[in-house]
Amino acid sequence: MKVRALKNYRAQVEDRLRAEYAELARSLDEAEAERAGLEADEERRAQAFMALSISGIKPDEAALHVAGIEALASVVAKAREREALLRVAVGQKQAELFEASKERRKLEMLEERREREARSTEARRAQQRLDEIAARRSYTDKGAV
Repeated sequence: MKVRALKNYRAQVEDRLRAEYAELARSLDEAEAERAGLEADEERRAQAFMALSISGIKPDEAALHVAGIEALASVVAKAREREALLRVAVGQKQAELFEASKERRKLEMLEERREREARSTEARRAQQRLDEIAARRSYTDKGAV
């Protein structure tokens, strides 16, 4: 397979990985914002419950508040888990993207080296042809004298 075709394929892979990475990073940002909002809500509810408990609250009302706070704590825990999973996925995708980029750069360098070698070979051939022409002229010029 030609180097250019491989390089183009690796560039496509890199572009796909870059798009996947961007999507994961966006999802992580959203998950962080959601978790922060839930934690803030959890803190507000806990402080409101503390204020109510200081001023006096009926046991059945207290049980409802505690149940709501516990349910929210569960949601916050799930949001943290989702965020942690996304963080791992982003790191993995970033590593994949780095490797794909490195492979593409290697292929670009190989392609450039082959192009330089081809130009150098062509330049040597052209110089050899010029040398042969000059040698023939020199020989015919000497033979004519």
